[in-house]
Amino acid sequence: LNRKLLHYITSDECLFLEKGTVFAMSHFCKKDQDCKWEFDHPKEKHVLERMELYDLFTTGNKSKQNQWEVLKNDICLDGDHGRTLIQFVAIRT
Repeated sequence: LNRKLLHYITSDECLFLEKGTVFAMSHFCKKDQDCKWEFDHPKEKHVLERMELYDLFTTGNKSKQNQWEVLKNDICLDGDHGRTLIQFVAIRT
């Protein structure tokens, strides 16, 4: 999980992503805010908090130049171990 890259994508420094750019990500995520991660893999530090992406793409950057609309922010289970994943999609407006 590259949080530094995610912060860059939502920052004013990221000028090459034009309006209409779609960002989509499926990644391990805690099912609720402040819950524990009960699995050995991946390590908890590489797991997203439940609203981490939503907050980053909506309120993390208040600039008018780099705005995003969240289209999908859903939790599902992986197919083998019951770990929670986020299905996240946002479009730059």
